[in-house]
Amino acid sequence: MHLMRRRNIILIGIAAGLLIAGILVLTLLPQSGPETDINAHVPPQSGTDTGNLINATYVNADSVVMMPLNRNSYTLQIDRSETEYLKFDLISEDSIFPGMQTVMYAIFSQAAELMHLPKVTENADDNQLALYGFNEPVLTWRVNLSDGTSAEFALGVNLAVGTGNYVRATDSRDIYVLDSAAVRLLLMDVEDIYDIYFFPFPPSGDQYETWDLIDHLLLERPGHDTIELRRRSFDEWADLPLGHTRYIISQPFDGEGNEQVIRNIIMEPVTNLIPEQIILVKAPDLSVFGLDRPARLTVTVEGWEGTLLIGQRSNEHRGRYVMIEGYDAVLLDPNGNYSFLDIDPGQLRSQMSWVHHIDDVSSVIFILDGITRVLNIEHPASEDDDLNGRLDDVEIGESNTRRLYASAMSIPSSGNTTASIPNEAPAYSMKMNFTAGGSQTIEFFSISESEYLMVLDGSSLGIYTTRLQIQLNLLNQFETLDTGGELPMR
Repeated sequence: MHLMRRRNIILIGIAAGLLIAGILVLTLLPQSGPETDINAHVPPQSGTDTGNLINATYVNADSVVMMPLNRNSYTLQIDRSETEYLKFDLISEDSIFPGMQTVMYAIFSQAAELMHLPKVTENADDNQLALYGFNEPVLTWRVNLSDGTSAEFALGVNLAVGTGNYVRATDSRDIYVLDSAAVRLLLMDVEDIYDIYFFPFPPSGDQYETWDLIDHLLLERPGHDTIELRRRSFDEWADLPLGHTRYIISQPFDGEGNEQVIRNIIMEPVTNLIPEQIILVKAPDLSVFGLDRPARLTVTVEGWEGTLLIGQRSNEHRGRYVMIEGYDAVLLDPNGNYSFLDIDPGQLRSQMSWVHHIDDVSSVIFILDGITRVLNIEHPASEDDDLNGRLDDVEIGESNTRRLYASAMSIPSSGNTTASIPNEAPAYSMKMNFTAGGSQTIEFFSISESEYLMVLDGSSLGIYTTRLQIQLNLLNQFETLDTGGELPMR
């Protein structure tokens, strides 16, 4: 699925959407202007004269400005910087808001194309203009054309008999009738056009139906660790050795992610965040909503990036206050699951303590029960040579080298812990030196008689393992190798 679609594809989709929009507006839109007694005026019958007021499209019109009576005005502006698909900006109260592209296209098209309208009268006098509702029109709108000119129109009252409203160009006294379906579309409130979904609706209007399309996620939490996740592509993941997962954690530590936990606790809730209500535009004091120091959730999907600012829970309304970065409106999300704001990052780590390909490692230094053991990995000079290894300068061969290394890689966690790092030396440690330079050290600190907190380069992983697991994975391996034995395949 691609965000960037060709214009012809977009317009086909939009045209189909217009049918749906037409049905929806019949029940969603407010009634048109005030009723006026004009029973003396009979609506035009079939065969009457028709006329054209304007015939413009997105090709030669840049914007329409909608000015309804006693309601918020707004502008639909074509984004000419976008060349791959037709995109409108919704501008209200000097701010740009996300809007439903299909609905904006329908309103724009109707406002800019007033053709073959039944004519009621020509050159109406002042009394007639007042009687038809043009002294206080229910809607005035202006179409701004690409050549710098503009045209303005006004919508009068309902017909007493039949359907529709009277309409005219403001520089003309000729009166026409605009049918009710078009009227209802033009009288949509700006609040009805807002598209205030954060995710899974990117600005192009494409809808994502799965959490598995989030490529990158950054969660910045005041008072808590920042969490940063990246999703590997399937091809990238498939080429990695066993133990790697689809998710990489890069903050607050580097490591492999626990796929199931990340999906359940972060990705699925994030894709279902739906702010449904606009609370206040241009709020003078964001601290009232907890948005002066918000949590920031930034997601990237196939090149599209959006940031949701997350405030406090609402005492007045059920839900949580949020803002979409770039838009000056405080929104309310009544049903979103924001429990990920309080997650311990250690829960996101894979149960594998560390994962590095043997080709990237030159040596591993083990300190277990006060004894230091060193595994030196001798990489082949060419594809025709075999990998070899030495344990404390004793050659152990390729098979034993790979199997001992796999044991070092395979110390799983026994569970999560909130224990702090003890102020003492670790009971065990392993240090990996990389062929490209640099190293990484994992240490095991005793936190109970049989449990060891796992610490990677000085930072707690928030998980623990047991002495038994360390013995099974390493100490027994050393004993076998010291007696000249062959390590079993795992």
